[in-house]
Amino acid sequence: MPRSRQSTKKELVTAFRTREILTAARSLLERGGMEGLTMEGIAGAAGLAKGTLYLYFPSKKKLIQELLSQVGENIVAALESLINAPQPPEEKLRQAVTWLLANLERERFLFPVFMHELWRERAETPGRERRFQDLDERINTRLTHLFAEGIAQGQFNAANPRLLSFLLRGLVRAVGHYQMAAGTEEAIKEATPILLALLFSGLTPKSPSAAEVTPS
Repeated sequence: MPRSRQSTKKELVTAFRTREILTAARSLLERGGMEGLTMEGIAGAAGLAKGTLYLYFPSKKKLIQELLSQVGENIVAALESLINAPQPPEEKLRQAVTWLLANLERERFLFPVFMHELWRERAETPGRERRFQDLDERINTRLTHLFAEGIAQGQFNAANPRLLSFLLRGLVRAVGHYQMAAGTEEAIKEATPILLALLFSGLTPKSPSAAEVTPS
């Protein structure tokens, strides 16, 4: 069995510096929003000269794209963990929706940027890199598996699980747009029980009413 290649000192330093830069950028983003995020401010927060920062990220756009990729990978990992948990599919889906909405609150400054990047990629010439579309597809794939598991076990009504995944993502994104429009920290708290009620009222098989089970 071939031995795995060990990272060089330069690679380790680069990875460490990159994490420091992204952590500093996220801290500034949470304090001042996208408008207050500058390369000079990020360099200062990371303890680097501005010129050094440009060695790692040639532009603010590239840095933000890396933050978006980081967020997407976190979503994929969280969903993967939930899907592999021993709970019933209905409970796993409830936890997944709650987590996605909480993440929407955490990433409220990056949500509109992600949507912009996603639609920009879709509008570009075929053959170009589809970084965020690929991430989006990986998220959809995890949710599709979760819906398929619930349908197979009879916990969810029979339907196209991929369609259900797209519908759920649409609902979550609608909450994100509401959060942007409302401009209040209570938006996610207000929307979460409503979204869950809408989702499960149409997704889970209804118990027969008393009239339906009364012997004739």
